[in-house]
Amino acid sequence: MANRNRTNGRLINSLARGVDILRLLAQADAPLGVTDLGERLHVDPSTAYRLVATLETQGLVRQEPDSKKYAVGYGVLELANALLQRLSVVSLAEPLLGTITTETGESTHVAVLEGPRAVFVARRSGAGILRVETTVGSSEPAYCTAVGKALLVDHTSADLIALFGAEPLARHTPQTITTVEDLTAELERVRRLGYAFDDEELHQGVRCVAAPIRDHRGRTVASFGLSAPAGRFPREQRKELVEQIQRAAREISEQLGYHANRTTKPRRGG
Repeated sequence: MANRNRTNGRLINSLARGVDILRLLAQADAPLGVTDLGERLHVDPSTAYRLVATLETQGLVRQEPDSKKYAVGYGVLELANALLQRLSVVSLAEPLLGTITTETGESTHVAVLEGPRAVFVARRSGAGILRVETTVGSSEPAYCTAVGKALLVDHTSADLIALFGAEPLARHTPQTITTVEDLTAELERVRRLGYAFDDEELHQGVRCVAAPIRDHRGRTVASFGLSAPAGRFPREQRKELVEQIQRAAREISEQLGYHANRTTKPRRGG
C-alpha cells in the first residue's frame, strides 16, 4: 500500500508539472528551451525534457524546428474549442429552452455525451406540481433516453459495442432496449426521422423526445430534448412537440455553422 501511495504521489506531481509547463509556454513571449523550463519548474533538465516530450506526443506542445525550443501546441486549441463549443451551445440554447417550456409547460434540456452517458448542461423546469426534473451536471444512460439516443445517432454498431460492451444492457423498465442490435436499429430510425423518442424506457410514466445538434463539420455535439409525464405526452399526439424540438435543434445547429444539406454518415461522435 505504501508503495502504491508513493507511486500515486509521483504521478500526480508529474501531471501538475505538465500543467505548469503548459501555463509557462502559454504565458511566455517566445518559445522556451528545456533548460529554461527546468529552472522555472525547479527540476533538472532531464526531468523537464521527459515532461515536455510527453506533452509533445499528445500534440499539446510543439518543438520549433530551428531553435529546438518549445511552444504551446495546436492540440490545446482542440481542447479549448471543445469547451467553447459547449459553452456556445448552452448560450444559444438558453432562449429556446425558455420559449419551448413556456409554450408547452414541459421541461426542456440540452445534453452532451460523456462516455456512455448523456450529461445535462442546460435545462428549464416545466410548470405545475407534476413535472419531469433534470439537474445540470447530472447524467443518464445514453442508450435508453431520448437525449442520449440523439447523441448516439451517428455511432455504428462497432462504436456502440466499444462504448457499452457486448453484454446485455441494464433493463430499467419493460420498454428498455437491452441489446446493441436493437439499439443499432433504433438509431437507424432516429437518423431516418430526425428525432429520438424515449417511450418510458428509463422511467416508467415519463416520455421524452430529442433531436441532435450538429456543428459546422456535421458532428453531433449536443442534443435538445423535452420530457413530460406520459399522461400529458400520448404517443399519437407527439407530432407538434417533435416539430418544436427539431426546429430548436436545427436553429442551434445552423448558428454553429451546420448546413442541413450536408450528408452525415454513421460514425463515432468523438
